[in-house]
Amino acid sequence: MAVLAAGLGAAVVPAGSASAAIGTGRIQLCSQGNYASRWFYENAQYGNAYAGWVNPGECQTLTVPNYGNLWKFSVQGRYNTSADTFLMPTAGNGAEVWMSSTTSGRKFASLGTTAANSHYWIEYPND
Repeated sequence: MAVLAAGLGAAVVPAGSASAAIGTGRIQLCSQGNYASRWFYENAQYGNAYAGWVNPGECQTLTVPNYGNLWKFSVQGRYNTSADTFLMPTAGNGAEVWMSSTTSGRKFASLGTTAANSHYWIEYPND
């Protein structure tokens, strides 16, 4: 699996910054559970990539790559007791998240704990 760095702009900030709106072509993840999380994203033409880990209590905002049209985003978590990882289910309708560099900004949070697989992620309003 490739890790694409070109075209990605990432900023890690304290979770309290999640209240501000983010701009077009940007996607934000706040780790609000007891574990680190990161974006996993894929594109049929360019393959798969991971963003850096976001520690509990922090947020990361990415600029969606400006090539390859749509990217499918999902969230991966890392257990707080080992280096093992897990792909997280979404809460609610479980809809897939697709973004491009021209899509309106979106904000998400990983929540819950790693105990008993009670981890998930949700979308917040971008206001």
